[in-house]
Formats: sequence, C-alpha cells, structure tokens
Amino acid sequence: MRNIILILLIFSFPGTVWAADPLIGIWKTNLEKSSFPADQQGIKEDINTYREIEGGLIELSIKTINPDGSLYTALWTWPKQGGFAKCLSRTLEEGVVYVQTHIESGHWCVCIMKNGKQIARYHKIVSKDGKTMRQTLIGSRDGTPISIMKVLERQ
Repeated sequence: MRNIILILLIFSFPGTVWAADPLIGIWKTNLEKSSFPADQQGIKEDINTYREIEGGLIELSIKTINPDGSLYTALWTWPKQGGFAKCLSRTLEEGVVYVQTHIESGHWCVCIMKNGKQIARYHKIVSKDGKTMRQTLIGSRDGTPISIMKVLERQ
C-alpha cells in the first residue's frame, strides 16, 4: 500500500510544480466592462492569446478590430520566469523597453521604460477561478496621462 501511495505522489507532484500559468489561454476583452482612452474607444473586438512556446518563453498574440474595421495585430515574447519582452511584430520606439515581472501564478506586472525612465506600468491579474483577467495600464504617452482598464474573459 505504501508503494502505491509513493508512486501516486511521485507522478502527481511534477504536475503541480510545472503547471501552466493561468495566464495561458485565449482571452476576449469584455468591452462593456472595460475602459479605454478616447482614441481607443469604439474598439469592436480585442483578443489576447497567451501560450508557452519553446525556449521557456511565453508568447502573446493580440488581435484588435478598430472602430473603422481595420485590424491591429501584435506579437510579443518573454521568458516565462519574467524578463525583457520582445515585440516581434513591429519596431519599438528608440529607447523603449518592456520588462515582465512574474509576481506569482496568474499575476504579472510590466514596467514600460523609455531611456531608463518608467513611463507606464501594466498590471495583469487572473481571477482565482481562472475565468477572468483584469489588466490595468497607468502611465503617460507623449507627456499626456493614460489609463486603461480591461476585463478579459477566458474563451
């Protein structure tokens, strides 16, 4: 009997240690519960897809349908333990870097810096039940304060 319990413990333990972060999955922004700056109001759809990829990385694919019907896409990667993020879909403005900090499972903070000075902070928290994620961005764009609050629902 002890051998069976030991075998069960051995095979169940790695799953809890290496379980995927609750961030991983497809998330759709609930536009009615979210708030955007004036230049982003009227967005028709916003979908964020997070997945683990080779090399110990997390990949974020963003697809947004703008008010005029045009499609905005972005592709990012960063180390799953946290670190510098890379934008694969466009060139960032000179001197701008994004640093992802993994606080705990389902809880991330992103520091956006320009020439070594923080210009914004992006905070992502997945609910305990894993069904919703709240993202907040506070910072400035060209010296103008900016604030975004998104409520996303797992698809």
